[in-house]
Amino acid sequence: MGHGLFFLFAVVAGLLWTAACTAAAARVTLGWLKALLAAIGAGLPVIAMLPIVAAAWWLAFGMRIQSNWFPQAITILMSLTIGGAWIVWAGLAARDSHEPPAARWPLIGLTALAVIATAVTFGTLLILDNAVVAQAPYLRLEAAHLMQSNLPPIVADDENAAPLHLQAGAAIAADKDFNAEDSPIDPEGDVMREAVTVFLNRHAATLDLVRRAADRDTCRFTRDWSRPSIDMILAEIQGLRSEARLLALAARRAAAEGRAADALADIVRIQRLGRHAASEPILVSYLVGVALERVALTELSDLLPRLGADDAPLLESPDVRDLVGRPFDLLPALYGEEAFGLATFAGFADGRLAGSDVFGPDQADGTRTIHDIGPIFRVFFLPGDLDGYRRLMHDYQQLAAGREGRTDFPQTKRGAEALEKNHLGKPPGMLSRMMVPALSSVLQARARDEAARRAAATLVAATKQRLATGVLPLEPAALGSAPSFVLPADPFAEGGKPLVMKRGDTGLSVYSIGPDGGDDGGPPPRSEAAANGNDDVGFVMTIP
Repeated sequence: MGHGLFFLFAVVAGLLWTAACTAAAARVTLGWLKALLAAIGAGLPVIAMLPIVAAAWWLAFGMRIQSNWFPQAITILMSLTIGGAWIVWAGLAARDSHEPPAARWPLIGLTALAVIATAVTFGTLLILDNAVVAQAPYLRLEAAHLMQSNLPPIVADDENAAPLHLQAGAAIAADKDFNAEDSPIDPEGDVMREAVTVFLNRHAATLDLVRRAADRDTCRFTRDWSRPSIDMILAEIQGLRSEARLLALAARRAAAEGRAADALADIVRIQRLGRHAASEPILVSYLVGVALERVALTELSDLLPRLGADDAPLLESPDVRDLVGRPFDLLPALYGEEAFGLATFAGFADGRLAGSDVFGPDQADGTRTIHDIGPIFRVFFLPGDLDGYRRLMHDYQQLAAGREGRTDFPQTKRGAEALEKNHLGKPPGMLSRMMVPALSSVLQARARDEAARRAAATLVAATKQRLATGVLPLEPAALGSAPSFVLPADPFAEGGKPLVMKRGDTGLSVYSIGPDGGDDGGPPPRSEAAANGNDDVGFVMTIP
């Protein structure tokens, strides 16, 4: 109703302006001045509408935005063009040699009405804009509720891992050699060399902080989610990555020294760091958590060949079962991402956010971000943009929550690609087009994590059989003789086909065929780079 009144008042204001100018033109005798006034009266409203129509056309047919308002804009343009032309013709056409009809029109009255109609038009826009701005607090409240319901619980400082992570991160950041090119933390270096000994001794206190942090169940950093920004989580994310590298080095050193229990404890802690990262409900944190879990599984596959018969109880621990069997939950990250988006829409609605706060400053190539949105955008585009964003996020959440999302990636991928094709082909709005994540890549990361965990679980089962019988099963049939074990399904294979297990020149390989759906020969050993085009997911375990 409000939008219709705005359009009606805009047309009335334009036609009253044309009538006032026509009345003025009818009262002058100079031909050029008469023509000028008539042209200004009929042309100025049309010229004022042309940029709006051009922008609406670009949104409708260039960007294919669903809420584009092009039909309304072109209707107003046509009304002003046809109505203005008729007013000029009817007002200036002389009849029976008498003065033009417009000469009898009340010039002052028409001018006053044109001004009033223009004021009412802008007043209506202001009222509609205020209604949009008034929604911002409710959007923030909804975002806060959604975020709070998916955040880790509030616990006392002596139970929260976050303060310890901050201390460890500060200690690591203060060591300029930690990320140096020749740093002893290099995963491929000799862990028994003197430089590693010195490095680990220097960071003994840091390792103690990291271990204590990883042993705590809850990690909750203090954030101000009222002004969402990726920058506010980068420091802690980088800190957790560095902590995982430090633990991995300590685990490799412990394994080399024959301290399998200590090595396995630190490997489990690496995965717990991943859980701490993934517990923060936002996609980038989830992806970091998955990456850290992959580090833990890689270190586990390297440790397994070193285990002896006396180490068999280590593989029966609940920590190891969690390491290879309990996935991170993607849904909280998607709910948090939705809350992140709602808070961003709230910021645009009331002007607290500029585009550079969310999408970054102007790019080097001159591409501009959205720096400010005026009332026209807020009134006519933001509501539809917001509604579309909600629908898309809910569709993605339902897809991620589906049973096929956990076990059959090809089917899930087709669903995600269909959603993204529809979203990119005809997005609800400009903001949602930039803010809605590319879910196919996120679901692929989840499936890769699932494949890695299943491959690691297979290697653990094979190692258990080796420790129990003295013989390492080198093919699926031999592994199948283990009690209660079936080779897991490959998340990337159609029809629930199992993972690939085979003996190679470098050891026992267990892997998934990967996102491309083809067997590329398996992943390379850790010290070698994957061949171009090889996206197999899994591990190669050295045969002891």
